[in-house]
Amino acid sequence: MGSASSKAVRKLPKHPDPSWSASRATAPSKSSKSLKQSPIAEERRTRDSGDPHFLANLNKLGPVKVDHHMQSVQPAQKTREMLESRLQSEREAFSMQPSESSNRVQAPTLCFLLDKRKSTASKRDIQDLASKYGLKVEKLESVARYVSSPSIQSGSIVKTVGQDGEEKVSVTAVWIEPSFSK
Repeated sequence: MGSASSKAVRKLPKHPDPSWSASRATAPSKSSKSLKQSPIAEERRTRDSGDPHFLANLNKLGPVKVDHHMQSVQPAQKTREMLESRLQSEREAFSMQPSESSNRVQAPTLCFLLDKRKSTASKRDIQDLASKYGLKVEKLESVARYVSSPSIQSGSIVKTVGQDGEEKVSVTAVWIEPSFSK
């Protein structure tokens, strides 16, 4: 096969480069001629250059126009206001102190209020309930028109046991209004 003397000897540097020179050293650049294209890319380029429809469409598009003075898109005022409103709401929820505008309660409190509203006997009771939690009566009534807490119709509970022994309970949910006449 050949002795070691017939092979080229690898020469290593005799002195190590100083540490400060490493930052100035540049990596050897490869010329575009030395880079070889993959055969697939070359084949695609050749195929595309022979396609008259592709070339016609490229000519229709024309050269790319780059706007170098383009500025970033600013968020719309409504979006900014929405984000600020969310931030204020989060601050209020975190501090647990209602704002000047009031009429804000957390979900568990609202559920409790809607349950209490079902058992009121008069409009005066609803007014007292709303003022106790810092709400306007109109707001509470407006919310209660579209939202209710879960209520089960008495006598509608049906229990069934499946073949595997699993018990299922079915109930009928109902919308309950206060018992007093409006």
